[in-house]
Amino acid sequence: MRFKEEDGQAVIIVALAMSIFLIGAIGLGIDGSHLYSQRQMAQTAADAAATAGMMSVFNSTNTSGTAAFSTSGSFTCGTSDAKTPCVYARNNSFGGSASDTVTIDFPGSAGAPGVNLATGYPVNVVRATVSRNVNTFLIALIGQTATTVSATATAAIVSVVAPVPILVTHPTMASSLSLQGTPTIKICGGPSRSIQVNSTSASAAATGGNSSIDLSHAGPNDTGGNCTTGTGADLGVTGGPSTSPSVSYGTTGHYVEPDSWMQDPLAGVDPPTLATLPTAPLPTALTPGTSGCPVSPGKTCYLFSPGIYPTGLDGKNKTPVMKPGIYYIQSGGMDCSANCDMYMATGFTDGSLGTNTGWDGTPTGGGIMVYNTGGGNFNLGANGTINLIGSPSDSAYKGILFFQDRTAAATTHNLGGGGAMTLRGTIYLTNARATMLSTPTQFQQLNLQGGSGSGTLVQGEIIVGALQLGGNGAITMNLSSLAILNVNEVALVQ
Repeated sequence: MRFKEEDGQAVIIVALAMSIFLIGAIGLGIDGSHLYSQRQMAQTAADAAATAGMMSVFNSTNTSGTAAFSTSGSFTCGTSDAKTPCVYARNNSFGGSASDTVTIDFPGSAGAPGVNLATGYPVNVVRATVSRNVNTFLIALIGQTATTVSATATAAIVSVVAPVPILVTHPTMASSLSLQGTPTIKICGGPSRSIQVNSTSASAAATGGNSSIDLSHAGPNDTGGNCTTGTGADLGVTGGPSTSPSVSYGTTGHYVEPDSWMQDPLAGVDPPTLATLPTAPLPTALTPGTSGCPVSPGKTCYLFSPGIYPTGLDGKNKTPVMKPGIYYIQSGGMDCSANCDMYMATGFTDGSLGTNTGWDGTPTGGGIMVYNTGGGNFNLGANGTINLIGSPSDSAYKGILFFQDRTAAATTHNLGGGGAMTLRGTIYLTNARATMLSTPTQFQQLNLQGGSGSGTLVQGEIIVGALQLGGNGAITMNLSSLAILNVNEVALVQ
C-alpha cells in the first residue's frame, strides 16, 4: 500500500537530484570556460617564455647581465626571477605567484623531432612548461575545489633556405638600397622574396633618376631563371618608405613594409686559414689561345695562381687568367678596372694548385674564392670584359666569389660599368650586424653598375652592407643556378 506522503518525498528527492545535476551542468559551463581561458593564457605564456629564451641564446645575451641564465641544465623560475624566459612568462601572467610553476629545460633534438636544427650554438632547443592551480567555482559545491592547468611550448634555432638573392644588411642606414641613374635591374627566377633591406630607417630604400627594378618574372615559377615563366616576387624593407620604390612586382610579388630583419645566411662561413695557403707566385705571360687566354686578347694574358697576395691583386692593363682556388689578399684589394679583361683559366686541377680545393674552373666544379682583408677593395669591370666563377655551392665557402673581411674598415667596392661582366657566385661584402649597430659608419658598400651597350649578369646572391645600383645599362640576376644557402632563425616548433 502506498501513502500520499511518499509521493511528496519522491518529488523532493527528484528535485534535489535535478538541482545537483543542474548545478553540475552550470558549473561545468562556467568553470569550463574559466579553465579554458586559463589554458589559453598558459599557452601564451609558455610560447613567450620559450621564444624569449631561445632568442636570448641565439643573440648570445643569455651569458651575462641580470637576465642571464645557464643552458647547462633545467631550472624553475622564482616569482621575481630576472632570467629572460621567466620574465617573459611573468609578463604574460604566469610565474608571479606561488600557485604557478614555470620550468625551462633544454631537451636537444629529441624535443624537436623532424626539425632541421641549426648548429654552432650552446643549445638549439628550449622548452618551457607552465602550470597553475586554479580554484573552481560551482563545481566546488559537488567536490572538486581546484584543478591544474598547464601548457608546454618548444622553440628552436632552425636552419631554413635563405629566402632572398639580394640582402642589404645595414641595420639603421638611410638609403642603404639606392638606385641612381637609368639602370634596369632585372631578377629572373629565384625564391618568392627577391630583395630584403634590413635597415630600420624610414628611407631605407631610395630611388632616383629613371631607374627601375623588374621583379615581374622573378620567383619560383621561373624555374629556368630566364624570365619567361616567373610571375613575380617580393621586396621587403624593415624600415621604409611606406610606399614602394619604382619596382614591377608582377602578379604574385608585393612590397612588404615593415618587415622583420633577416639574418646573414653566410655568417657561419669561416674565412680561409692563412697558414694553409702558399704565397702566390708572380703572374706569368700566357700564349694567346691557351689555358683560357682568348685568341686575340686586348692586353697580354697573365696566368694568376691562388695563394697569398701580400700587396694586392692588380690586373690593370692586363688580361688576368685565374687558376681555380683560394686567393687571400692581405692588403691592396683586387683591381681590374682600367683596360682589364679577366677570365677563368682552363685545364688546371688540384694537383697544380697547392690549395687542395679540387676546383676545376667550371660552373659545377668551382672556380675562385677571393678573400680580401687588411684594406683595399674589389674594383672590377670599368672598361673590360670579366667572366668569373665562384667556389662550389657545396664547399665550405657556399658558392662565394668575393668575400670581404667582416671586421674590415668602411669601404666602397665597385663592380661593372663600361664592359660586360658575368659573375657566377655570391658577392659577400658585409660587416657583422653587431659591428654596424655599434659603429654605424663601419660598413661595406657595393656600387653595382650596368654599362651602355653591355650588361652585368650575376648568378648567385648579393649580400652587402649597402647597395647602390646605377649606370645606364642592364643589370640582370639569373637565379636558375643559385646555391642553396641556409639562414638560422628562431621558431616555435611545438
